[in-house]
Amino acid sequence: MQTVDYLIVGQGIAGSVLAWTLRQRGYSVRVIDDLRPSSSRVAAGICNPVTGRKLSKTWLADDLFPYLHQFYPALEKELQASFFYPIPVYRPYQSIEEQNFFIAQTANPVLEGYIRLAENNEAYAGLIHNALGGLETLQAAWVDLPTLLSAIRKILVQEDSLVETEFRWEEVVPGSDSVTWRTYEARQVISCEGAYGRFNPYFSWLPWAVVKGEILTLQLPEESVPGIVNQSVWIQPQGAGVYRAGATYEWNDLTWEPSEKGRAYLTEKLNKLLQVPYQIQQQVAGIRPATQGRRPFIGLHPVYRSIGIFNGLGSKGTSMAPFLAKQFADFLVHTKELDPEANIQRFHSLYFSKINE
Repeated sequence: MQTVDYLIVGQGIAGSVLAWTLRQRGYSVRVIDDLRPSSSRVAAGICNPVTGRKLSKTWLADDLFPYLHQFYPALEKELQASFFYPIPVYRPYQSIEEQNFFIAQTANPVLEGYIRLAENNEAYAGLIHNALGGLETLQAAWVDLPTLLSAIRKILVQEDSLVETEFRWEEVVPGSDSVTWRTYEARQVISCEGAYGRFNPYFSWLPWAVVKGEILTLQLPEESVPGIVNQSVWIQPQGAGVYRAGATYEWNDLTWEPSEKGRAYLTEKLNKLLQVPYQIQQQVAGIRPATQGRRPFIGLHPVYRSIGIFNGLGSKGTSMAPFLAKQFADFLVHTKELDPEANIQRFHSLYFSKINE
């Protein structure tokens, strides 16, 4: 029997960042991954602290964004890889009314340090329709998730900390203060399975609300623009005239295959926003591990305390994962309190209601 501190199921952004966080604290981990389709491997990796038509600040933005701007650059140095790109989000005004509202919000103390009037509208004028100018969201960024995940995977392989195999929860044997799986014994096994978490027999009672998203890769004549454009759809510059554009939200078709419906939706939005021709190079789809209430699922099972979950980060996983992994590690190691809006303890009544049916 091999003894490790933590078994982590899944090597998407949640599992990778949690494994790295625990590893950095000196704890041994084994990440179990079978390379099933993963939303992390196709996601845009955008970190945006202010969203929506009313310019709402993201939940925990004052904690998440200062932390991620430290975490990802430090991780780049450790992994000797480049994947973190601080970049503003540019929001062209769609009407005089929206222009007036957005300009007024620049005086809102809640949004201080997060938004400003765009300083270089002309830099976008060759790409999009922006006759009225626009607003910039600051502290935003994007993370090249395939590069990040591959770099972490390489380290895990080198340290013999990755197990590539099909994982079945039926093989997990929980105990009072440890858990076993095949030839491993650990303090806890943590589910970081993304959208597959809704099928996990230990956590299927949680109120999941997974949603499919689709993204296009475009070739445009404009080499680049200084920010991510966001108006109905977002357009993310990748350099050399390559952009990504998205995303859709689909709750009924939960397959991993791109759809004609998704392409039609995105091209309709792009045709209104862009003023240059474009070619579609690729279309991808993923299932986001979203939740009812839009808050993560973090914590330990109400009965089997050697089984935990770090999941439900939805479309904001790149923003949330670093800070919440730190918080979860503090909880696992030092029993510090989790944020009550993320702690699955808020749903324990659902579990007990289900088992008493």
